[in-house]
Amino acid sequence: MKCKKIFILAALATTLPISTSSSALALVAPQTGSLESHGTASSNEERSNGFSAEAHLAERGEPGGFVSVTWSVANNGSRSAFFNWPSGTSYMYSNSNYFSGVTITSHNGTMRHHPIMDENGGCLCSGNLSFDFKEEIHPGEQVAYWSMYSVPEDVDTITLEIPGFEPIEDIPIS
Repeated sequence: MKCKKIFILAALATTLPISTSSSALALVAPQTGSLESHGTASSNEERSNGFSAEAHLAERGEPGGFVSVTWSVANNGSRSAFFNWPSGTSYMYSNSNYFSGVTITSHNGTMRHHPIMDENGGCLCSGNLSFDFKEEIHPGEQVAYWSMYSVPEDVDTITLEIPGFEPIEDIPIS
């Protein structure tokens, strides 16, 4: 089986070649300390109470149809809590990926984009198969995650929708 290569521009401006046959296993979670914020979102469901979400980076790769989005979740509560619920139900990803439900919209909300699915049916996003995956977030801790989307080249801003949080609008694609 021929392996296709996808290039993701990581949060710290490094390029990582990703074989779609290896899915998310080869990816490292970006660090939040050096990332700027493009918006925050508060909880809009009971299960996300005590958490907040933040959009950090939407970066277009080469070729221009792929957009990598770096986002994070912070535990603002007083107890450790699990963040493992935003899985999607629109598509059947093969790897039970926790974050396959994180979507983006473009063109004033008329186009919804789900994370890219690799040739094995896995989600190209952070998740429980990543080496650096973290589902339990301690009080005061912020954990960065990422998702990869196929987005038309004429789109220059997106809205990030993380289940359990208000949408984060007008995130520029760099």
